[in-house]
Amino acid sequence: EHSMPFVAANTPVIVGASQFTERIDDPDYAMLSPVAITARAAELALVDAGMINCKEHIDTLMTTRIFEDSAPHLEGPFGRSTNFPRSVCQRLAMNPATAIWATSGGDTPQKLVTEACDRIWQGESKAVLISGGEALSTTRFLQKQGSDVDWSEGSDDPVIDRKPTLDYATHDELMNGLISPPLFYGIMENAKRIAAGVDVKTWADQMGALFAPFAAVASENPLAAQRDRAFTPADLITVEAGNRRVVDAYPQRLVARDQVNQSAALVVISTELADELNIPSENRVYLHGQAAAGEPPITLRAELGQAPSAGLALGRALERANCTTDDISYFDFYSCFPIAVSNAIDAIGLSGDDPRGLTVTGGLPFFGGPGNSYSMHALAEMVICLRVNPGKFGLVAANGGLLSKYAVGIYATTPTGYEPYDSADLQEQMSNQTAPDFEANPSGKGRLEAYTVAYDREGQPKTATIVGRLLESDARFIAKVGREASEILEVFSRHEADNRSVVVTPSEQGNSFIFL
Repeated sequence: EHSMPFVAANTPVIVGASQFTERIDDPDYAMLSPVAITARAAELALVDAGMINCKEHIDTLMTTRIFEDSAPHLEGPFGRSTNFPRSVCQRLAMNPATAIWATSGGDTPQKLVTEACDRIWQGESKAVLISGGEALSTTRFLQKQGSDVDWSEGSDDPVIDRKPTLDYATHDELMNGLISPPLFYGIMENAKRIAAGVDVKTWADQMGALFAPFAAVASENPLAAQRDRAFTPADLITVEAGNRRVVDAYPQRLVARDQVNQSAALVVISTELADELNIPSENRVYLHGQAAAGEPPITLRAELGQAPSAGLALGRALERANCTTDDISYFDFYSCFPIAVSNAIDAIGLSGDDPRGLTVTGGLPFFGGPGNSYSMHALAEMVICLRVNPGKFGLVAANGGLLSKYAVGIYATTPTGYEPYDSADLQEQMSNQTAPDFEANPSGKGRLEAYTVAYDREGQPKTATIVGRLLESDARFIAKVGREASEILEVFSRHEADNRSVVVTPSEQGNSFIFL
């Protein structure tokens, strides 16, 4: 029996982890609401921690935000909870002193773990339960059935509601056709490709090669939303039935899959409480290093195809964990779109075909992308993985918004002291980046920096948005055209838009352009 190194009483440890997936064709399909599915994972995490019969120890509950609570215009068909965390508490017959309803963004699961650890280290909490989930697949199923189920509920118990974050995009971006994440990511993906001087076909092959190993992991994961076959790189990029073109750069199989019913949860407690509850040392996972950083909206960045915040956060988390990438055995990189992965791994010198793999779950397009809570699954999966492989290190990297913010955690069963770190210095570095001037009312000749095209369900182009630079001032601008400009849309579909010159005309309703 080798003795454990001394760990201070207020050192936070993860002692519970769970995931739950409900599929419509499961024999015991229960049509759980978002609250109910999130509570299910929370309960399973308490069971995993051995705390289901002493849940009064939990003094803080944190939940991620469901899609419907993440933007003012999103209203679900069946009503919803006006106090999501307290509704989860009611399901579990718990009444913790503090309930936190996180802001929106896929980075929040990692940020909540960091916050839970900080609270425990500071003595504000002894035990924190963190959970998140979505039931978008059930919502759609019930709508098709013409159901009149009522999911509205509420609670007057106090909640810290952090409201959704809505500053990812600018008015000009929205006015000029960038109205959904795939379009923003399409702009960034094409910007990265054009800056690298790579043609469309070669880049598609690279995206397929990057994501095929993710699909392979998901095909072996019993918790994946849909147990698809392990797609080949060609399957992922070939536009065919079941893989329609969503936007320019991405067919459906390269896009996060949000039609899922999935939830996950974690329990983080103090070492003192873990000792008191006799939680086995081999079930304890420690946060060894973490960091987070964020970006301005995409048209206000130095380079459209780069989000350096990811590399900064990854580098700093590794440094704080006293690791290099060579020391990490398991990775999970947030994978809503290919550029979310390539932007991160390029920054730290990892290759897409790294034999260790870049995901433990299978990633958002294949395992499932339950809104803001995907990385809760990555964290839960990582905890289980590290318990089975004691002493190995795992890295979870969580992306929020439009490559807008990035949070990284490095974990191991190896005990370590805890050091809070607020990443303010990284944010300072980010704010010192200089971007080109932005011209909201552009007029005259310009060159194209990036573009994306939106397609309808029949695969016909609807709109194209470009970001470019005015030749006279080098200021950046954004502009769009619609279906009426069929000959312009045709240039994009022939892949002849790269580096083209344009003439742009300003308008309050969105600037327009023609090719020279």
